[in-house]
Amino acid sequence: MAKKVNDFVAAQHPPRLTKPRGVLWRLTRTQPRLISLGSAAVLLGLVAVLFITSPGARVFAHTFLNPHYMKIALLGDPSHNITPMWQAFLKNVLLCVVAEPLVLLLALPVALLRNAKSPVLAGPRLALTAYVDFARGVPLILVVLAVYFGFPILGIPFISSRTWFQYGLFCLVFCYAAYVSEVYRAGVQSVPFAQTLAGRAIGLSEAQLLRYVTIPQALRIVVAPLINDFVSLQKDTAIIGIGAGVIELLKAAQINQGVFFNDSSYAVAGLLFLTICVPLTRVADRLQAKHMRARLARSQS
Repeated sequence: MAKKVNDFVAAQHPPRLTKPRGVLWRLTRTQPRLISLGSAAVLLGLVAVLFITSPGARVFAHTFLNPHYMKIALLGDPSHNITPMWQAFLKNVLLCVVAEPLVLLLALPVALLRNAKSPVLAGPRLALTAYVDFARGVPLILVVLAVYFGFPILGIPFISSRTWFQYGLFCLVFCYAAYVSEVYRAGVQSVPFAQTLAGRAIGLSEAQLLRYVTIPQALRIVVAPLINDFVSLQKDTAIIGIGAGVIELLKAAQINQGVFFNDSSYAVAGLLFLTICVPLTRVADRLQAKHMRARLARSQS
């Protein structure tokens, strides 16, 4: 009997005949990549030729890409009291690493309250809408100037005597919590309503629906946009030095430029930011592509 069952299953699922993969198959697999690499190489070559043949290429290279001054900017120069830019960059990284979890934690209740339909929450919903509009509409640099030069004037003990790091943290969290709350709202609203109906059908309360159904699915949807906001947050830490007066990366580049009258320190600052921003951007692209493949697979199943 078991042999008959096995024969029946084998008849229903015959083995697939696989063709040998030859040179032609490998060419069809690698041809798109070769074309992409070739087009990118041609484009970079044209840009390089345009730069090299320009009349001011030598002056530009000496001013912005001078290896001697770039080394001094990166490693510092005690004889000229130049702070190493990699040390100054650690302050930017620390600000970003501390601010990002706070932004993620504070933005989620803002998004949920703004999506709430209860009349009891109309007041908080209106206040949070005003906050989001204000924080997204005012440039971060104006918030930095208002906090660093305005809060000490208030004379309130707890508010007016904070450190530069705490003021900078407040500015970043204040502005980016508004942006991230909108990302959360988009994720929550993109969860199919059928999921909510299914949760209600099995007796889940509204809090349980949020905890077990809506929020987990929304977070999977918005992972890539959240990483993009994290990249923007990392770059905007350079604005904090304008009001704080602390020697972070951008301020260190300005000091270096003022001592040697050479702008290569700004190129070093850009490269240091790229060491974090580019890998994070690639991670966001991969996660976005993975999410799109998963959605496509679910739609075809």
